[in-house]
Amino acid sequence: MHRRCIDEILGCAGMAALVLVCFGCGPRSEMVPVTGIAKLKDGTPLPGGRVFLTGGEKGANGEIKPDGTFVLGSATLTDGAKPGSYKVFVVGAAEPDTRSYDDRAMGIGKAPPSLIQPRYNKASTSDLQVEIKAPKTHLELVLDPSDAALNKE
Repeated sequence: MHRRCIDEILGCAGMAALVLVCFGCGPRSEMVPVTGIAKLKDGTPLPGGRVFLTGGEKGANGEIKPDGTFVLGSATLTDGAKPGSYKVFVVGAAEPDTRSYDDRAMGIGKAPPSLIQPRYNKASTSDLQVEIKAPKTHLELVLDPSDAALNKE
């Protein structure tokens, strides 16, 4: 009799473990890896700045490298974004911002000049929209140059 109870308990525990493995511990939305490039209309890569996604379940952002490429992250620097539609805003500089994170956050020091139109700098004025889809998404952001960038030519 004792052996039969143990077998039933082990059988129930095994089924519970199987359910957890197959279905997880609750609803979750998978993150989608997101990479991209930010460039001006003439094809010149944006050499610095940051890309932000807003409006989804959870936003994401990533630093623009000197070659214009970026990788977006949400909980970590490179984990991507949840699938869905997002508004995009971009802070684009003529060169990478070498100020510390704290200095940038507090507005200390001077930011590098922007190469892109000011409308891209805020979610409320940017006209950029993207759709993040599994299994992975690559974004190509083509941006209008700022007046200062046009006057350099």
